Amino acid sequence: MTILEVSESSCSICKTPMQTENIYCPECGFPENGTDSDVAKFHARNAMKKNQHMDAGKKIRSARNVLYVMAGIIILFGVVSFFNDQDIALLISNVIVGIIYLALGSWTSKKPLVAILLGLLLYLTTIIISAIFEPSTLFRGLIFKIFIIAYLGAGVYSASSIKK
Repeated sequence: MTILEVSESSCSICKTPMQTENIYCPECGFPENGTDSDVAKFHARNAMKKNQHMDAGKKIRSARNVLYVMAGIIILFGVVSFFNDQDIALLISNVIVGIIYLALGSWTSKKPLVAILLGLLLYLTTIIISAIFEPSTLFRGLIFKIFIIAYLGAGVYSASSIKK
């Protein structure tokens, strides 16, 4: 009875030990024993993934900036409304919502998908609540609302693609 010895080498990319008869690294997929064409395809795929992540990072930063701008606008609106109407409840509610947007904006650096998704849901909720109390608000600033939803939606999509 003979024992077959399996010789091992390591992957050139990730240094994972692998058997010499394997063509692809089991960890990173590099074609250690593949053709030049296989190696070129591997590097091309990695370059495309890197570009996708860079593009996703830009969209996440845009969504973060939208959250910060919304926080500023809401707080500013609350302060202006307070000085015009002397309505302390409106001021307090706008400051609270503005602080929530600021917190979500800063949270996008740690958990972008959750933060941007919560920001989008908060924005949609405020639009719906405003429309229930005053239906004409649904159409006021419609283009502005579409841009905000589009930027936050692109941020959610990009953050989810990075997570995958």
